[in-house]
Amino acid sequence: MNLDGGAGEEDEEYEAGMQTIPPGEEAMFMSHAGGEDELCRSLFEENMATHKRYLGTAPRQPSVAVSFQVLEAYRQYHRVCPRLSIQAHVHALCYLHKVPYWKGFVEQFSHTYDVYLSILHGIDTRVRTVLQQDSADWRMQNACAPCLYTLEGEHRLQHSLLVTMDGNQSLKLVDSAFRAGTPLADPRRARTDFWIPPEVVDQFKDEVGKAKGAGDATLEDVATDESLSPEEAASVCVERWRIAGPEARKKMFALFAVSGVFVCLCRHGHILVMCDMIRSGELMKYPLAIINKLLEVYGPDVLVGYDIGCEFSKTLERSCLGMRAQEKGLKCIVPAFHGHSHNRGCQVQFLPLYFSGAGKEDFEGCERLFSESNALASGTRLATPFHRHQAIEQFATFWSYQKHAESGNFIYDNYKQALGIIASDTEAFNALANTLGVTHDDCERYLREEREYLAKRKSEPPEIAAKIDYVAALIHLEKAGYRKAEITRIRTRSRTTFARYKLAEEEALRMEEDLGLAQRWLPGTAEYTDGVRELCYRKYRCALDHLERLVIQRMFELTKLGMSGIGYKMREKIGKALKSRAEAIRKALEEYNRCASALRPQRPTLSWNDVMEMASLAEFDVLRDAREDVREFPWAQRLHRQAMGFHFNVIRAREEIERLNLEIPRLFTALIDRHVDMKNAIASTQEINPALAHELRLRWEYDDKISARIAARLYETSQLLGFTGVLAAGKRVGQGDGDESSGPQEEGLPGVENEQDAEHLVDFFDRLGVVA
Repeated sequence: MNLDGGAGEEDEEYEAGMQTIPPGEEAMFMSHAGGEDELCRSLFEENMATHKRYLGTAPRQPSVAVSFQVLEAYRQYHRVCPRLSIQAHVHALCYLHKVPYWKGFVEQFSHTYDVYLSILHGIDTRVRTVLQQDSADWRMQNACAPCLYTLEGEHRLQHSLLVTMDGNQSLKLVDSAFRAGTPLADPRRARTDFWIPPEVVDQFKDEVGKAKGAGDATLEDVATDESLSPEEAASVCVERWRIAGPEARKKMFALFAVSGVFVCLCRHGHILVMCDMIRSGELMKYPLAIINKLLEVYGPDVLVGYDIGCEFSKTLERSCLGMRAQEKGLKCIVPAFHGHSHNRGCQVQFLPLYFSGAGKEDFEGCERLFSESNALASGTRLATPFHRHQAIEQFATFWSYQKHAESGNFIYDNYKQALGIIASDTEAFNALANTLGVTHDDCERYLREEREYLAKRKSEPPEIAAKIDYVAALIHLEKAGYRKAEITRIRTRSRTTFARYKLAEEEALRMEEDLGLAQRWLPGTAEYTDGVRELCYRKYRCALDHLERLVIQRMFELTKLGMSGIGYKMREKIGKALKSRAEAIRKALEEYNRCASALRPQRPTLSWNDVMEMASLAEFDVLRDAREDVREFPWAQRLHRQAMGFHFNVIRAREEIERLNLEIPRLFTALIDRHVDMKNAIASTQEINPALAHELRLRWEYDDKISARIAARLYETSQLLGFTGVLAAGKRVGQGDGDESSGPQEEGLPGVENEQDAEHLVDFFDRLGVVA
């Protein structure tokens, strides 16, 4: 390729710099008009003929070539640092070789990098074929060994698989219609099976309408504080979580052709499946498509974490997937951190602390993924659809491989944490139990009583709500009337005062007609007094709702302020919001205490420290029922609630250990089977395809190094004081007796046919740090 046409007038600016070829082993060859073009071409052809270490930027007579080492270096750099763009990498290469930068180099490198990734994809395809890993859904069925490598003889867990899903709007794609120039058609599609196609997702676009009943809460029902009642569990979640609101409001700017991604991960962080969010917000069709795929691929008893798991479970139940999900025992749960912003009625049902079989999993894996994947946004927002998918796939593949390499640390840390919780919280519970005289059975009973209490709370009956509104109108009428102090100003204020009075009187008359009252309630009457008391209850609840909402916003903003990757302007904005939020909380606290003191009997007032200590936000809900003083119930008292927390935390920790005791042999067996599979694949291809056998051997050696680290961590886990599992290999469910990839058997080791094979396997175990 001659760069004259690409550089134009810029040739003269760096003509002198192109007179000589950069010294040393070159990463790039650049041609130029004149004699150096012939020299560059001859060097390129000679290098390609002898070393085969360069890839040209054109299929025929390329004038620029890029070293495979440089391409691989950029691939690895970009995997560990997604913010690194091709443009930055080309800039660095130009500086390294003392060559003036030209933007055409970026396009040439990009084309070459696409070809390089295509070559790697072809190699991966051949490797998967020889390893017999090319069947449909093989990747999803084997994405995570601790979760999915089920062994014969192991006992069944309450939930066979723990996953979490969520949407993220950082990885948007700007519509080509809003970009300068003519868009180029690119028919290439995504290469991996990470994606659910948009046409499959759209099969569920009408399911929300079926799930919404006439009595379901909408965002309009909870738009203002005055319309909230303390018992509206569903509407509170709808209000606090925009994605739980009406579908019609989940829109996206026309600027973006793709508004983000919706992903599903296992509890170890492996990406199972994902889909694009097309020109919309987080519609319900995306999680429904994910659930459909989970039901197709995985077995029963899957537990799914979702920010709005409470509302989504209702949508799922009424959708076309509801029957299948019920038959397979699929359940929804709310992640631990996000669950604290849900109301208490939702927490006691969906929070992991109170959800049987959840263990110590927090279901917040998507947030950890998004904190890393957000770095891709700058390089993909203006890319083509193919290049965006390609970048996300590269990131997802590397992310999952990282999670595999860290699986040993995950198991060790979780096991150690669970043992620590059992030791510390058992001691704390025993101390409280001696003081309060409670038992573990009492804590279970407290939870049942709290659930029953919250379930029985009904919203204000319509007739009571109407009477409260009527009393409020009477009070407003009284305030709008003439008073003694206003008589002196009657001439100047007669019009406005009389107009306000007439409006208030008309409202009161309308309500009297609706209620069928023959005589107006007057101050001092029983009806008026009861109405004033109910109105005080309503004001108290609204003040409590407002205070709780401000505390939730403060907690989220503090968390956001501590995250990495937040820009200076965003930090400044959050910092100012926190300052104003603190003042708003102080005023809301004063209003709450005023309303609490106005009740008869008075409700407990709160101090600033009390509010700041309510991190769980469960304390707010026990104060919300103004008609009945819940402080008399044991489960509403702070010390009893602490005892409940210790009790259920210990139960979840024991469930975590039970799950880890299954995951350890699964992972260990998978490492051995992988080693044997690679060894057999190398032996089968050594004669017919030496190049592929060499590639397999390179991967085998690296995989064994990773396996050694994992197994060493598993061995450390087995040495923890209190370890109750077994570090041993088993046999995967579904593997036949003659399958060479099965684990150790009584009659010998599969794939070990001679002394040399036995020595290889012994060396492998030696590297693992485990005696065979």
